[in-house]
Amino acid sequence: MKLILIAISFIFLMTFSGCGYKQSVLTEGQKSSLYFSGDVNNVQVSVDNGALFEVQSGKNNQYKIKPGKHEIKVYRDNNLVIHRNIYVGDGIAKEIEIQ
Repeated sequence: MKLILIAISFIFLMTFSGCGYKQSVLTEGQKSSLYFSGDVNNVQVSVDNGALFEVQSGKNNQYKIKPGKHEIKVYRDNNLVIHRNIYVGDGIAKEIEIQ
């Protein structure tokens, strides 16, 4: 009788303890990106009045930014050609067309 009680207790304990398995949820950080299309020759870009950087054309050349509101300035030969305020959501890739 004791043996049966011990076996039932062991099975009950193992059933409700979950055998130590813990489930978790992974969340990734927020990411958004910009990409540029059109004529990007001699073009430099500034995001939120940051440092100027050169860009390459195409959807495969994406530049990471945080989701939210941003000020984009595009210069060609030191002349401002595009000045936009944009909003990008989480996981969104925004295209900036340069002519």
